[in-house]
Amino acid sequence: MKRSKKIFLAIHMWLSIPVGLIISVICFSGAALVFEKEITRWVDKELYQVEKIVGASHLSKDQTTKLIRERFQDTLTITNIKLPVEPGHSIEVSFKEKGKSRLCINPYTGENLGWTRTLPFFKTMRSIHRYMMDNPAKRGESTIGKTVVGISTLLFAFILISGIVIWIPKGWKALKNRLTVKTGKGWKRFLYDSHVSLGIYAALFLLIMALTGLTWSFKWYKEAAYSLIDSKSFFYSLHTGTWGGIATKIIYFISAIIGGTLPITGYYLWIKKRYLSKK
Repeated sequence: MKRSKKIFLAIHMWLSIPVGLIISVICFSGAALVFEKEITRWVDKELYQVEKIVGASHLSKDQTTKLIRERFQDTLTITNIKLPVEPGHSIEVSFKEKGKSRLCINPYTGENLGWTRTLPFFKTMRSIHRYMMDNPAKRGESTIGKTVVGISTLLFAFILISGIVIWIPKGWKALKNRLTVKTGKGWKRFLYDSHVSLGIYAALFLLIMALTGLTWSFKWYKEAAYSLIDSKSFFYSLHTGTWGGIATKIIYFISAIIGGTLPITGYYLWIKKRYLSKK
């Protein structure tokens, strides 16, 4: 092995050992959040779906605004009104005072359908994913858990980059081997291929998730990132996989699952090389 690859292998290994399990937790909890919107809309479908009325017209944005102001007597400040793109879906109104909770309205009748909610499962997953359950008292404040997630994510970016460098094969035959997961040569070879081959398939997407996720962990990183691209929604869509619709969300889900397994298979390879091979 050339000296440069030995250096990257050392970086890859010694950064992974202390934060590997934390990375697994971050990846698995992130995978659980990928389809939050779809699952929530299915569980609370009475809020998001309405009976289609043939020939009836939807309330316009101005009509909805007037209706809300009359209903709440201007006690709530409207921040956004999302009209349905397809028939049979409700209008969703966001308010400054209600945070992420939105009021769903029947677009045909103007009836209040209820307030949206975050399901308890996803609240827990988000708390783990962003703070390791050490939630800040106020939004934007730092906690030990948030710092641990941020540092681990930053190290994960370096781990992924070093892993890509280590993976680069010498020739075509080696390339084929490093792109294939062999299932008929025992579980030891399977674990090795899972780390090497599956890792390279997911590496780019995991790197995107890591680099965009850091904007929620460190103020200095967010300011630097936003100075290059002044769009929070851009970073959010890149981080969550919503930028390409359901196809990219599936890719992100699979990549996050693979990301969660990489430290586990990596620990196995390290223990096998360091301890088991000497027996």
